[in-house]
Amino acid sequence: MAELLQDADFQLVVGTDSITDTAAVAKLTALEKLRPRLHVKAFLSPVPSLFHPKLAWFEHPGHLSLIVGSGNLTMGGLLSNWEAMIVTKLTGAEATAALHEIQSFITSQSAALLPLSDPTVTARVAVNDGNERTLRLAATRASQPKSPAAVDGDDEVLVAEIPASGGRWKQANFDRDNYENFFGARVGSQRRIVLQSVSVDGDLGDIESRPSVEVSSSNYRFELAAAAGIPYPVAGPPIGTFVRLATGQFIYTLLLPGDAGYADAASFLERRWNGPTREKRRVRATVNDLRQAWPDAPLWDAELPDL
Repeated sequence: MAELLQDADFQLVVGTDSITDTAAVAKLTALEKLRPRLHVKAFLSPVPSLFHPKLAWFEHPGHLSLIVGSGNLTMGGLLSNWEAMIVTKLTGAEATAALHEIQSFITSQSAALLPLSDPTVTARVAVNDGNERTLRLAATRASQPKSPAAVDGDDEVLVAEIPASGGRWKQANFDRDNYENFFGARVGSQRRIVLQSVSVDGDLGDIESRPSVEVSSSNYRFELAAAAGIPYPVAGPPIGTFVRLATGQFIYTLLLPGDAGYADAASFLERRWNGPTREKRRVRATVNDLRQAWPDAPLWDAELPDL
């Protein structure tokens, strides 16, 4: 990229709806100062949807090169999705038409394409701070076949009773506050999170890349593989304990009445919950807080496969 920016201008358009946070904007701003031929604009979508294209185009004297694909620098894109890219070369009328469409988009959306220093951009990307879904895996993975999940004492934890949801409790319902401020979803646009379950015996489940789901009844959901095929218990609600790791991934243990640790988690909720009695109890805390109440939770010793 440094070599390219010595000889040509490069226009970069970044979305602001999910991944791009304050740190990313600061980095891009520094790069613009370092490389005067790099021109970055932030796209503030005029409608509540993701800015999702992965497209690069390069103009040559005799042709237009396009790189198009699905790859995201997100936990889903890096851990669990099938991704692909294609490089194609267009000439003649095809190249002219493709370049016209690209330039038409830039022109038609000029009001939504703002410099990184614009206060509107600053305010919008601040909403994404803490989502931590960007490329930060390499520094947290060892070279062994397995490496610790690196649960830190200050990592945030959500302990939540899961409602029956008419028998479809695999689609776990959460309140809006935790849906947005713990899991990092946003009402009005679909997001994905990456989870892995840790059983009460310490077994690690498959990676789950889950879209956020909103329904008209103001319920906010993520599907949990650990609940598949299990009838909703009659002795008490299931309790999910979720840890948000520094990578942005979530590990969780689903507890049923009678499971080891269920009484500890229920007691933790009893002490910490101060909401209405009619609501399912949901408490956010830190790993250190929950570890005091449930010292032998399988989450503390979970191991993630090396990637």
